Amino acid sequence: MSIAILAAPDGARFGAHGLPREVVSQLVERASLAGRTVAVCSCRNASDILDRLRRIDGRSTEFLLLDPGPDAHASGELDAALNRVGVPYIEVHADGTGSVRPRCIGTPLNVIDGYGAQGYVLALSIALERLGCTECENDIHVGT
Repeated sequence: MSIAILAAPDGARFGAHGLPREVVSQLVERASLAGRTVAVCSCRNASDILDRLRRIDGRSTEFLLLDPGPDAHASGELDAALNRVGVPYIEVHADGTGSVRPRCIGTPLNVIDGYGAQGYVLALSIALERLGCTECENDIHVGT
């Protein structure tokens, strides 16, 4: 089973190439130690996020980490796509702008606001804990 990570470059502020390689390596390694895989996708814009969400299969993806970027709240399409996917998710705002938005999208399990790329590491720790992987080399206990 896998954990999908969708990041809008404007939201994560890591440029068009997405998350730093070191962070992706850390995420992949931590998930692997817990018997999970990570699929990282750096999306170009809100439309690309919607397209990627439509491709997520709830049978093979068990958790989602989502940085929707600044344009995600422009329509209700993202809410509908997240409801269709039907997997728990954590909304990540690596740039610390989540608190200025009127609301989070849908009903995320949690919101990580700030912390840069390390926000994804924290979100992954929460996801692994929720998936019952607290003893799987997950050295950060987040108390969920």
